[in-house]
Amino acid sequence: MQDFNPGLYSPLVSLMENIFLVIFIFLCFLTLYLYKNKKSYLITAFPLGALSAHQVEEYILSPMLLGEKYHFLEWAYRSGVYISPIEVATVNTIPYFLTPLLFLFNPSTKIFAILFLFTSSMLLSNGMFHIGVSSAQTDYSPGLITSLFMYIPLYIKALSLASERAVPMKMLIAITIYGSIAHFLMLWLINIF
Repeated sequence: MQDFNPGLYSPLVSLMENIFLVIFIFLCFLTLYLYKNKKSYLITAFPLGALSAHQVEEYILSPMLLGEKYHFLEWAYRSGVYISPIEVATVNTIPYFLTPLLFLFNPSTKIFAILFLFTSSMLLSNGMFHIGVSSAQTDYSPGLITSLFMYIPLYIKALSLASERAVPMKMLIAITIYGSIAHFLMLWLINIF
C-alpha cells in the first residue's frame, strides 16, 4: 500500500470539493431566506444543508484544520479502503438528485414526513458509520462532528414529525431500516461496479 491515496489529487476530487463548497454556501443562503420569510419549506432544506455541511467537513474543513491525513479519502485509505475519484464523486452526487425531491411535497403532509424520515435515516446510517469507526479507532473520522450534531438531531426531528403526522410505530421502524439499507446498498453498488 502506498503512503497516500493516489486519487487524492485528482482533478475530479478537486472539482467535487469546489462544488461541495458552492452548494454549502447556496444552502446557507437558501436556509436563511426560508427562515427570514417564515416559509414552511424551511424544514425541507435541513437534510440538504446537513449533507452539504457533512461533505464540507469531510473534504475541506478536516484537511484544512487537521492536515491532509484527515481528508476523507486519505483517512479511508489509511483505514484500508481505497475509494477512487469516480466512486467518491458518484456516491456524493446521488443525494443531490434525490433529496431535493422533498421540495415537491408540502411539509404538513404525511407523505412528506415519511420521505423526510427515509432521507434522515439514510443520513443517520452514514453518521453511525463515522461514530462507530471513530470509537473503534479512537481517532477522529472526518464527518464525525456533523454526524453527531446534525444527523442525529435531524433524525430525531424526522421521527417527531412522522409521529405528529400519525405514522404508526411499525412504519417508523420499517422506514428507518429501509433508509439504512438504502444507504449501504448505494455504497455497495458503487463499490462493485
